[in-house]
Amino acid sequence: MSSVTEPFFIERVFTSSSPPVVFVNRALSTASPEFTIINHNHPEFENAVRSRADDSVLHVYKDVFYNIPVQVKPSQSMFYVTRGSHIGVVAGWENALNCVLGVAGAVYHEVESVAIGEEKVRIAIDEGRIKMVEPWAFDE
Repeated sequence: MSSVTEPFFIERVFTSSSPPVVFVNRALSTASPEFTIINHNHPEFENAVRSRADDSVLHVYKDVFYNIPVQVKPSQSMFYVTRGSHIGVVAGWENALNCVLGVAGAVYHEVESVAIGEEKVRIAIDEGRIKMVEPWAFDE
């Protein structure tokens, strides 16, 4: 009899005996994870919770949160979003659309891989060209 171990990732923990926390990866998605725990008392907690997209691992680079998909299906399109309701790399047009719908001046591009998309996101962070925007909001 053989057994299969499946990897898992706990993104947030909410229990009655402990306050909520968010796990954030500081490493590139292609490197070994370097997790940081952000608890509910941390000044960036609300921003971290707001930044996390569904089915993604939240990463941080230069104090900017961005998403990397947990899973990419074969032949699924990849997009990176640098101005949207969520920023980072997303798998599939439906997820990209969810990040840019209702965002004035949304910026997104199709890429060949998660690694290339993450590189583009980090370059945008370095150059100050990244912004998480509330959908249907007016820019100030």
